Amino acid sequence: MPSHILVLGATGQTGIDFCNLALSPAYNHKLTLYVRDPAKVPEAVASNSNVTVIKGTLEDEAMLKIAASSGATIFVSFAGPTGRLSGTPVTNGMKLLFPLLIQNNFHRALILGTCSFPSPSDKPAWKWSASIVLIKLIGGSAYSEFRGLGEFVTSQDVGKIKWTLFRVPFLGNGEEKPVTTTFPGSGQDGMFLSRKSIGAWVLKEMGDDSEWVGKAPVLCN
Repeated sequence: MPSHILVLGATGQTGIDFCNLALSPAYNHKLTLYVRDPAKVPEAVASNSNVTVIKGTLEDEAMLKIAASSGATIFVSFAGPTGRLSGTPVTNGMKLLFPLLIQNNFHRALILGTCSFPSPSDKPAWKWSASIVLIKLIGGSAYSEFRGLGEFVTSQDVGKIKWTLFRVPFLGNGEEKPVTTTFPGSGQDGMFLSRKSIGAWVLKEMGDDSEWVGKAPVLCN
Protein backbone atom coordinates (compact mmCIF):
# COMPACT_ATOMS: atom_id res chain seq x y z
CA MET A 1 0.00 0.00 0.00
CA PRO A 2 1.48 3.40 -0.96
CA SER A 3 2.75 5.59 1.87
CA HIS A 4 3.59 9.29 2.22
CA ILE A 5 7.32 9.66 2.92
CA LEU A 6 9.28 12.75 3.98
CA VAL A 7 12.76 12.47 2.46
CA LEU A 8 15.91 14.29 3.55
CA GLY A 9 18.99 14.06 1.34
CA ALA A 10 16.97 13.57 -1.83
CA THR A 11 19.44 15.36 -4.14
CA GLY A 12 22.42 13.08 -3.52
CA GLN A 13 22.77 9.98 -5.69
CA THR A 14 21.49 7.65 -2.97
CA GLY A 15 18.44 9.87 -2.45
CA ILE A 16 17.79 10.15 -6.17
CA ASP A 17 17.96 6.37 -6.59
CA PHE A 18 15.53 5.98 -3.68
CA CYS A 19 13.07 8.49 -5.14
CA ASN A 20 13.11 6.85 -8.57
CA LEU A 21 12.33 3.46 -7.04
CA ALA A 22 9.72 4.77 -4.58
CA LEU A 23 7.86 6.51 -7.41
CA SER A 24 7.96 3.52 -9.74
CA PRO A 25 4.71 1.65 -10.50
CA ALA A 26 5.83 -1.15 -8.18
CA TYR A 27 5.51 1.20 -5.18
CA ASN A 28 3.77 4.43 -6.23
CA HIS A 29 4.58 6.21 -2.95
CA LYS A 30 3.93 9.90 -2.31
CA LEU A 31 7.06 11.88 -1.49
CA THR A 32 7.73 15.21 0.19
CA LEU A 33 11.34 16.23 -0.43
CA TYR A 34 12.99 18.71 1.94
CA VAL A 35 15.96 20.14 0.04
CA ARG A 36 18.35 23.06 0.21
CA ASP A 37 18.40 23.56 -3.56
CA PRO A 38 15.29 22.45 -5.51
CA ALA A 39 17.18 22.89 -8.78
CA LYS A 40 19.16 19.76 -7.89
CA VAL A 41 16.05 17.57 -7.88
CA PRO A 42 15.96 15.73 -11.24
CA GLU A 43 13.15 16.88 -13.51
CA ALA A 44 11.71 13.37 -13.74
CA VAL A 45 11.30 13.37 -9.96
CA ALA A 46 10.26 17.00 -9.43
CA SER A 47 7.57 16.84 -12.13
CA ASN A 48 5.97 13.67 -10.76
CA SER A 49 2.45 14.33 -9.47
CA ASN A 50 3.27 12.35 -6.32
CA VAL A 51 6.13 14.69 -5.37
CA THR A 52 6.13 17.90 -3.34
CA VAL A 53 9.39 19.83 -2.97
CA ILE A 54 9.97 22.08 0.03
CA LYS A 55 12.99 24.39 0.05
CA GLY A 56 14.69 24.78 3.40
CA THR A 57 17.80 24.18 5.47
CA LEU A 58 18.44 22.08 8.53
CA GLU A 59 18.79 25.26 10.58
CA ASP A 60 15.40 26.66 9.56
CA GLU A 61 12.98 25.46 12.22
CA ALA A 62 10.01 27.23 10.62
CA MET A 63 10.48 25.35 7.34
CA LEU A 64 11.15 22.09 9.18
CA LYS A 65 7.76 22.54 10.85
CA ILE A 66 6.14 22.90 7.43
CA ALA A 67 7.87 19.75 6.18
CA ALA A 68 6.88 17.78 9.27
CA SER A 69 3.24 18.83 8.85
CA SER A 70 3.11 17.75 5.19
CA GLY A 71 0.94 14.73 5.99
CA ALA A 72 3.77 12.22 5.66
CA THR A 73 3.99 9.49 8.29
CA ILE A 74 7.36 7.94 7.42
CA PHE A 75 10.68 9.79 7.53
CA VAL A 76 13.75 8.68 5.57
CA SER A 77 17.11 10.46 5.69
CA PHE A 78 20.08 9.99 3.39
CA ALA A 79 21.68 13.23 4.60
CA GLY A 80 25.34 13.41 5.48
CA PRO A 81 28.23 15.86 5.52
CA THR A 82 29.38 17.24 2.17
CA GLY A 83 32.92 18.33 1.42
CA ARG A 84 35.07 19.38 4.37
CA LEU A 85 32.44 21.40 6.17
CA SER A 86 32.96 21.88 9.90
CA GLY A 87 30.46 21.24 12.63
CA THR A 88 27.57 18.78 12.78
CA PRO A 89 24.68 20.37 10.83
CA VAL A 90 22.87 17.08 10.15
CA THR A 91 22.93 16.04 13.80
CA ASN A 92 21.80 19.50 14.87
CA GLY A 93 19.02 19.44 12.29
CA MET A 94 17.80 16.05 13.50
CA LYS A 95 17.58 17.41 17.03
CA LEU A 96 15.18 20.06 15.72
CA LEU A 97 13.26 17.71 13.45
CA PHE A 98 12.64 14.62 15.59
CA PRO A 99 10.30 16.33 18.09
CA LEU A 100 8.34 17.70 15.12
CA LEU A 101 8.03 14.23 13.61
CA ILE A 102 6.63 12.91 16.88
CA GLN A 103 4.23 15.85 17.21
CA ASN A 104 2.95 15.14 13.69
CA ASN A 105 2.37 11.43 14.30
CA PHE A 106 5.18 9.96 12.21
CA HIS A 107 5.37 6.28 13.09
CA ARG A 108 8.62 5.28 11.34
CA ALA A 109 12.04 6.86 10.79
CA LEU A 110 14.97 5.34 8.88
CA ILE A 111 18.23 7.28 9.12
CA LEU A 112 21.47 6.67 7.21
CA GLY A 113 24.57 6.46 9.39
CA THR A 114 28.02 4.92 9.37
CA CYS A 115 30.17 2.79 11.64
CA SER A 116 31.69 5.95 13.08
CA PHE A 117 28.91 5.28 15.57
CA PRO A 118 29.49 1.93 17.33
CA SER A 119 26.47 -0.19 18.18
CA PRO A 120 26.46 -2.36 21.32
CA SER A 121 25.91 -5.33 18.99
CA ASP A 122 29.19 -4.73 17.13
CA LYS A 123 32.18 -7.02 17.60
CA PRO A 124 35.81 -5.92 17.18
CA ALA A 125 36.97 -6.00 13.55
CA TRP A 126 40.18 -4.47 12.24
CA LYS A 127 38.73 -3.51 8.86
CA TRP A 128 36.10 -1.28 10.46
CA SER A 129 38.64 0.21 12.85
CA ALA A 130 40.90 1.00 9.89
CA SER A 131 38.07 2.62 7.94
CA ILE A 132 37.18 4.83 10.90
CA VAL A 133 40.80 5.94 11.25
CA LEU A 134 40.75 6.85 7.55
CA ILE A 135 37.56 8.88 7.98
CA LYS A 136 39.11 10.73 10.92
CA LEU A 137 42.17 11.56 8.82
CA ILE A 138 40.57 12.69 5.55
CA GLY A 139 36.86 13.03 6.18
CA GLY A 140 36.70 16.47 7.74
CA SER A 141 33.76 16.55 10.15
CA ALA A 142 32.29 13.25 8.87
CA TYR A 143 33.42 11.24 11.90
CA SER A 144 31.98 13.61 14.51
CA GLU A 145 28.86 14.16 12.40
CA PHE A 146 27.97 10.51 12.00
CA ARG A 147 28.95 9.60 15.56
CA GLY A 148 26.79 12.39 16.94
CA LEU A 149 23.94 11.45 14.62
CA GLY A 150 24.06 7.83 15.73
CA GLU A 151 24.15 8.76 19.40
CA PHE A 152 21.13 11.01 18.99
CA VAL A 153 18.96 8.70 16.89
CA THR A 154 19.59 5.65 19.06
CA SER A 155 18.71 7.64 22.20
CA GLN A 156 15.15 8.21 20.97
CA ASP A 157 12.17 6.47 22.54
CA VAL A 158 11.16 3.73 20.11
CA GLY A 159 7.70 3.83 21.67
CA LYS A 160 7.20 7.33 20.26
CA ILE A 161 8.72 6.76 16.82
CA LYS A 162 10.02 3.45 15.49
CA TRP A 163 13.53 4.33 14.32
CA THR A 164 16.22 2.39 12.52
CA LEU A 165 19.75 3.70 12.06
CA PHE A 166 21.02 1.83 8.99
CA ARG A 167 24.80 2.10 8.77
CA VAL A 168 26.52 1.89 5.42
CA PRO A 169 30.07 0.98 4.31
CA PHE A 170 31.80 2.22 1.14
CA LEU A 171 29.21 3.07 -1.49
CA GLY A 172 29.20 2.49 -5.24
CA ASN A 173 26.91 3.23 -8.17
CA GLY A 174 26.36 -0.36 -9.27
CA GLU A 175 23.03 -2.09 -9.78
CA GLU A 176 20.74 -3.26 -7.01
CA LYS A 177 21.93 -6.47 -5.37
CA PRO A 178 20.77 -8.55 -2.40
CA VAL A 179 21.56 -6.86 0.91
CA THR A 180 23.02 -8.56 3.96
CA THR A 181 21.83 -6.87 7.15
CA THR A 182 24.19 -7.59 10.02
CA PHE A 183 26.64 -6.03 12.49
CA PRO A 184 30.39 -5.37 12.23
CA GLY A 185 32.46 -8.36 13.24
CA SER A 186 29.75 -10.90 12.44
CA GLY A 187 31.72 -12.52 9.62
CA GLN A 188 29.02 -11.52 7.11
CA ASP A 189 29.91 -7.83 7.18
CA GLY A 190 31.16 -6.77 3.77
CA MET A 191 32.72 -3.38 3.08
CA PHE A 192 30.79 -2.39 -0.05
CA LEU A 193 27.20 -1.53 -0.93
CA SER A 194 25.51 -0.11 -4.02
CA ARG A 195 23.36 2.99 -3.59
CA LYS A 196 20.48 1.36 -5.46
CA SER A 197 20.56 -1.48 -2.93
CA ILE A 198 20.03 1.00 -0.10
CA GLY A 199 16.82 2.32 -1.63
CA ALA A 200 15.38 -1.16 -2.11
CA TRP A 201 16.26 -2.14 1.46
CA VAL A 202 14.68 0.99 2.96
CA LEU A 203 11.44 0.47 1.05
CA LYS A 204 11.28 -3.12 2.27
CA GLU A 205 11.94 -2.19 5.91
CA MET A 206 9.56 0.79 6.29
CA GLY A 207 6.91 -1.23 8.09
CA ASP A 208 6.41 -1.02 11.84
CA ASP A 209 7.04 -4.77 12.03
CA SER A 210 10.60 -4.57 10.66
CA GLU A 211 12.98 -6.65 12.75
CA TRP A 212 15.39 -3.70 12.64
CA VAL A 213 13.20 -1.27 14.58
CA GLY A 214 15.26 0.18 17.43
CA LYS A 215 18.51 -1.23 16.01
CA ALA A 216 21.55 0.03 14.12
CA PRO A 217 22.61 -2.66 11.64
CA VAL A 218 25.20 -2.32 8.91
CA LEU A 219 24.18 -3.09 5.31
CA CYS A 220 26.38 -4.67 2.67
CA ASN A 221 26.16 -6.55 -0.65
